[in-house]
Amino acid sequence: MSDNKRANYLVGETFMNSKERVLNAMYGKEVDRVPVSWYTHFSDQTDNTVADQLTWLKNTGMDMLCIETDGFMQWDCGNTPINTPEALRAMRPHKKDDWYIEGQIDRAKRIAEGAPDKAISYMIFTPFGTVKHSLNNPRQEEEVMELYRADKEAFAHAMAVIEEDNFTVMERLKAETDIVGIFVSLQNCERDRFSPEEYEEVLTPWDKRLIAKANSLYDTERNIYHMCSWRGVPNNIDIWQKYDYKTVNWAVAIEELKDGRKIGVKEGRDYFKAGSTLMAGFDNRPCGILYTGNEKEIKDYTKEIIRSAGKEKLILCSDCSVQKDTPDEHLRWVVEAAEELG
Repeated sequence: MSDNKRANYLVGETFMNSKERVLNAMYGKEVDRVPVSWYTHFSDQTDNTVADQLTWLKNTGMDMLCIETDGFMQWDCGNTPINTPEALRAMRPHKKDDWYIEGQIDRAKRIAEGAPDKAISYMIFTPFGTVKHSLNNPRQEEEVMELYRADKEAFAHAMAVIEEDNFTVMERLKAETDIVGIFVSLQNCERDRFSPEEYEEVLTPWDKRLIAKANSLYDTERNIYHMCSWRGVPNNIDIWQKYDYKTVNWAVAIEELKDGRKIGVKEGRDYFKAGSTLMAGFDNRPCGILYTGNEKEIKDYTKEIIRSAGKEKLILCSDCSVQKDTPDEHLRWVVEAAEELG
């Protein structure tokens, strides 16, 4: 099927492109087929990743691209180490025209302009997550906890600085770009990191302020709440389940109900808040069918997801960032399967 036919359909008398398809799914309106969204990491910072992301967007035929923050995942682009309490206390918010801020706006603005018929979302991490990513070493999962417990006041100061930077980025994204909403990446709620009680005391207030900010800028339906399980450890997901979201992305291959069953897409209909748009379906790991499957296997699996979960308020997506070497055709097969099912 041609790119034009893949991107544009007729529903009744209404012309529908990829962006309209995604927004209709988010708002619970009619769609011609289930939309598809992916996101991945781009380590090559040439052209601020814009050309590479637009090429990937075109080659996969997806309806929505969630822009990752490679190059900006580390606070101050990794130029300022923040691995000691003293360094945390010395942090100050960036100016609006600093590259750490400006570069994120540039990336989102140019990608959205380069694909006006596609839905584009931009990822924002929680402050705790940004401190962790800024450590940028093989021990960062352990080191962030050591740093937090060594000086909680210094850590709270750092999170407040990052929160201010996040809010500056989000306000400029709304004012200066045509992205459809914010992709809020919730992390660090793994069962082996904090107890549920400590997480709710320490991190839930930061989560809720980030969510409230996103929802003040864009309709809640347009913001995606990603419940990250990148480490492969289930989260105390009941904490996040209570948050203020309407579109939710989680790991169907990792997250569990209290009885130990995985929260697949079908189970997600009952588990998450009534009326939520579910954005899920595919294990992103090298062991998953998205990476290992052939065309028939991937298409059959895609159609089974749609049949089991229903076509409404569904966006097909991966548990987390797809592997960088996942063949583009594997991702296209998901789109083609959704087209075939209609």
